Amino acid sequence: MRCTHCHTCHTRVGWVGLIASLLIGAFTITIGILSGSKALVASALCSGIDVATALSVILGLKLSGKPIDLEHPYGHGKVEFMVSGLISAFLIIGALILFYNSAMSIYNGDPGPEQLLTLAAALIAAVANEVKYRYAHCVGRQVNSPAVLSHAEHARIDAVTSALAGIGVVCARLGLHFVDPLLAMFDVVVQIKTSYKMLQSSVKSLMDLTLPEDKVRNIRDIIGAVEGVDEINYLYARQLGQHVWIELSIFLHPDITVYDGKVIAENVKDKILGNVEKIGNVQVQFLTRAA
Repeated sequence: MRCTHCHTCHTRVGWVGLIASLLIGAFTITIGILSGSKALVASALCSGIDVATALSVILGLKLSGKPIDLEHPYGHGKVEFMVSGLISAFLIIGALILFYNSAMSIYNGDPGPEQLLTLAAALIAAVANEVKYRYAHCVGRQVNSPAVLSHAEHARIDAVTSALAGIGVVCARLGLHFVDPLLAMFDVVVQIKTSYKMLQSSVKSLMDLTLPEDKVRNIRDIIGAVEGVDEINYLYARQLGQHVWIELSIFLHPDITVYDGKVIAENVKDKILGNVEKIGNVQVQFLTRAA
């Protein structure tokens, strides 16, 4: 069940992510450049990508929240998946750039960061990104938003990269200067893997991905328990943005009148709306079997 503040958080999450990413990115890139920490600069560049993704989240949530109209009878839910795919593409491109820069740092033998200030900055950035992740993940899970969940997933990656930058500082103080850019390269590999999964999920969802079998089975059980329903003719349930859209047809007894059939169909719709979360629309048709 959503808490009473979920709607407020939903409308603010994009702006919170944008402002937090700007502050974290400016802080880490300043310290990273001054200290020569390639891993911290890489983490800062990830925050820069977060700025773009946060803007995409704001745009996506604004468009997907528009009501149904004649040109969009199924709503604007797919905007969420388009935004999620755009976020993933940004992450992959940014990750490749970071990988190249880190490899060049190792090749050139650049010295690693040794300042304790760099270590403190890395830890502060890690904590800030973790807080951002928990906030965005909570909002995305409550409102079932793929764009917000993608944004949250990248915040978690940023938290890890910031923490690893701190490890690079410790290693540099021990004389292992190659560890800092090497950790940056490792972060990039993880980022590419996560981004690819999000991109793959977005593509599947844009192709009207059906609900998992267990959820479809639950909906079938709900329909079958309604008095007057003889059998389910067909059932289509798919995810469109934050909501589930259901189209179904049921068989009724041949002695049922048209009026009674409409009542049963409405009962089916009410049962689904009352027992299945995040329903966008339910369309119920009914047929009578030949006597």
